[in-house]
Amino acid sequence: MKLAVALLLNLGLLVTLGWWLRREYRRAGPVLRRWLLPALVLRVVAGTFQHSSDAYFLHAWGQGFTAQFWMRPAAGGLALWQGHQVWYGPHTWSVYRWSNALFVSKILALLNFVTLGSFWLAGVYLSLGCYVACWGLVRTLRQLWPAAPVGAGVLAFLLWPSVVWWSAGITKETLVLGSGAALVAMLLNSLYYRLPAAGWQQLGWWGLLLGLGWLQVRLRYFFALPLLGSLLALVGVVRAERRGWLPAGWRAQGLGLLAGVALAGPLVVAAGGEPVSKAFVTSQLWGNYLHGVATSAGRPHLEYPGLQPTLGSMASHFPVAAAQTLVRPWLGESAGLRYVGVGLENLLLLGLLVLATTAVVRGRPGRLPAALVLTLLLYCVVLAGLIGLSTPNLGTLLRYRTVLLPWLLWLLLQNDYARRLLRRLGLGD
Repeated sequence: MKLAVALLLNLGLLVTLGWWLRREYRRAGPVLRRWLLPALVLRVVAGTFQHSSDAYFLHAWGQGFTAQFWMRPAAGGLALWQGHQVWYGPHTWSVYRWSNALFVSKILALLNFVTLGSFWLAGVYLSLGCYVACWGLVRTLRQLWPAAPVGAGVLAFLLWPSVVWWSAGITKETLVLGSGAALVAMLLNSLYYRLPAAGWQQLGWWGLLLGLGWLQVRLRYFFALPLLGSLLALVGVVRAERRGWLPAGWRAQGLGLLAGVALAGPLVVAAGGEPVSKAFVTSQLWGNYLHGVATSAGRPHLEYPGLQPTLGSMASHFPVAAAQTLVRPWLGESAGLRYVGVGLENLLLLGLLVLATTAVVRGRPGRLPAALVLTLLLYCVVLAGLIGLSTPNLGTLLRYRTVLLPWLLWLLLQNDYARRLLRRLGLGD
């Protein structure tokens, strides 16, 4: 029975993938079309090499959940999603109900019905899912803003080395980036184009949008809050501008965006309770920081002399933490091959930042709506600061920043100078 179910599911998924590839090849323009298959192969191959200890742990407990289901199929489905205790051989794992590791293990348990417990095949399917979501986002951005450089999305979401590496295979980042890309694509399409037609189609759209938002919260709570808060503020600014309540322009929309975030903050705290309270957030950041420093002895890591578990202390260190998230490790900080590769990548990222700043000063920032640019920039800065404060271990930091890096890269590649550079790389219009 298990084999029959797996064969049917795999066949259905392969047929669906083939249909999707044909449709996307027809819909994509000449520049995007030539990257459809190469980017797909790149993501899948990266997923087959992504064999971290964390991945093996999540996969093992996912197999435990699946085994529990087959022992009692009639009641196993409900127990699978409601339980927070799993048995794997002689071992028992009992954790906090809102643990993101527990949640990912349950997703892998569902995937086991397709993969029959294959670690390799699970990584391939997660890589495919993230790729499909990122591709959909890139194509949506191209449709909404055809004057913007198409190569910016291709490079940022589909080809950038560290983004591809960490958002492939069995990693939490694969799920976070994929669900976030799908969420933003749906929201931007409805906000700058149109909502689906009324009726069941619109009901399905709302259900999928809310489901993706819930998925973001369950996967990485403190990563989801800046994204969802920024997107809600963007919706408010765009609606206010269209109604004539807010004038166009960078300054007015920037102030409107900050006002929206300021209004959303108390609502989030009131609804979220303790998990978003000041005391809880500062204690979590402080505890993660101490643990990261203690486990990074003898290796390159971040340290903040004078940092204290208070809101004021963390706010004063926030700008440095955000900057270090984007530029560390420095090139030459370590002779390790991985550190050298990321150091080169960070050097390129710094160069793109200087190029974008020069373009803005000279009045050539690009052709995106001001509100959208400010929204994504706010999200990247806030998340970079939170990651930098709570994650001094550079290895973990590089993995965490995968969630924000493609959004920042996409913004940095919008200016006229970057457009010329993309053309030279074969990524131009």
